[in-house]
Amino acid sequence: MDKIINIGIIGVGIVGERFIKALRKHPRSNVLGIYDVNEERLKHIAQQYNLSTVSHYKELLSNQEIDVIYLAVPPKYHHALALEIMEANKHIICEKPLANSTLEAKEMLEAAEKQKIVHAMNFPTIYTQAFKKLESLLREGFLGELRRIELKAYFPQWPRPWQQTDWISSREQGGFVREVFTHYIQMVQMIFGPIENIDTKIEYPDDPTSCEGGIIATASLSDGTPVLLNGFSDIGQMEDLSLTLFGRKGTLSLVNWRELWVTSREQNKTLVELPEDDHLLDLINEVFNAIDGETSKIIDFNEGYKAQIVVEKLLKNES
Repeated sequence: MDKIINIGIIGVGIVGERFIKALRKHPRSNVLGIYDVNEERLKHIAQQYNLSTVSHYKELLSNQEIDVIYLAVPPKYHHALALEIMEANKHIICEKPLANSTLEAKEMLEAAEKQKIVHAMNFPTIYTQAFKKLESLLREGFLGELRRIELKAYFPQWPRPWQQTDWISSREQGGFVREVFTHYIQMVQMIFGPIENIDTKIEYPDDPTSCEGGIIATASLSDGTPVLLNGFSDIGQMEDLSLTLFGRKGTLSLVNWRELWVTSREQNKTLVELPEDDHLLDLINEVFNAIDGETSKIIDFNEGYKAQIVVEKLLKNES
């Protein structure tokens, strides 16, 4: 029988709860303890999922039975907590973005490589059936020559109704560029290599504490292929997210995370029929494979650092 993986969780907000639900489905997963600064939320999650709590996150780090820590706190706190987790010689799964600056992200990557632990990030979209099919079609040459990449992210409001926490709306660590663009930047760079030559026009409200309201940016791949990034909020339409790859032979569009639309010169825009997936469960399985020393497909801190570089340039942050 495969070894049970014992897990500690720091942060049990909405995303943390999603991860708990996925962990409960995995036969090798055992959540030994959870922690959150919000005591009311911590108590609620513990009761709902019959989990044990600790009074301080350091109790999870000092517990020798715990193999891996899942870190699901706001980005401002990733750096300090991740360094402590890795110093305790625990494997780590970190929420995105990796950190709150490129400098912090670089330090986290260097610490992870020094400790020789498994360092993974919660970038779940690459485990969806839609993304897997997109990769398959790319390998088959469906696009032909790649001509352009476009990212579109429109929101009727930001934060979204289910994200009503102060930090997500803050300029310091929130905004849709950090929270949403990061996913797509990671995917593009994983497939095509670095996004370079970034030129960004970003719209901020008068309130200096509030996050961006709009962005239009141009960039390119190392071979010169144009990359366009367009996003804004507070508009009169439903949420609309898409990553579109335009080729001479065909076009692929990943829409609203889970849909893949294909178009060619001979074929009208068509939604690809795909089987159901449990992409978070796949992510967890790949992390466990990595802990076992087996071949695995995880997004590590190196990829997170590369995505952070692009995000901070889009936001016109220098560090």
